[in-house]
Amino acid sequence: MEAESCRRRLLRLLLLFGFLALDSSAIETVNVVDFCGQTIRGDGMIVNSHQESKKYYFVTMATDCHLTMQASSPKDNVQFHFRFFLVYSLLRVAPLSPAPLFPESPRGSAPLNPRLEPTSGESSGDPCHAGSYVQFYDGRDRNSPPLGPPLCGKSMPRPVLSTGNYLTLRLVTRGTQPRVDFVGDFTSFRLGKKDTDILHTSYRCFDDIHTLI
Repeated sequence: MEAESCRRRLLRLLLLFGFLALDSSAIETVNVVDFCGQTIRGDGMIVNSHQESKKYYFVTMATDCHLTMQASSPKDNVQFHFRFFLVYSLLRVAPLSPAPLFPESPRGSAPLNPRLEPTSGESSGDPCHAGSYVQFYDGRDRNSPPLGPPLCGKSMPRPVLSTGNYLTLRLVTRGTQPRVDFVGDFTSFRLGKKDTDILHTSYRCFDDIHTLI
């Protein structure tokens, strides 16, 4: 019975996300690199990492850019759902010699003589340690509370939901030979109480469903 209840909640959550993304093919497309430091506002947009996403990696070192997404109504929230995600560095900066970052500069140059380490070595259990990553913030800039841990690698992250009218996405490349390419949907929406309850309970079902399948 509990497994069936979880399946129903997951199905309703997927239907909710699917409804929010129905018209994504007809909406505007922006990219983090060209809109570095800016705020975009609307009912929804497609957000790419860079202009040539899905054709070539973004490989510029020492990039530190953020893009803020604002819902169309003050009472709305922001959802971000990745369609495609690949963010990592072939060589990362060693912890004792961090690479300098150039804030809000999508055209950063390479750091001079940093100590580098292969991406296979982890530190303190952080898979994004000293490598490129994406971070979400629950607000209008990078000083807002972070939403979840830094995101990196090749696995598709979960959808991200703001608690208010703004959601900020930050892209940071560290080390050398960064490999960045992602595509996602920004959607402005309003959750009712029932939808909020579904959202808060559905994630707990994933492990149970995986065990039973």
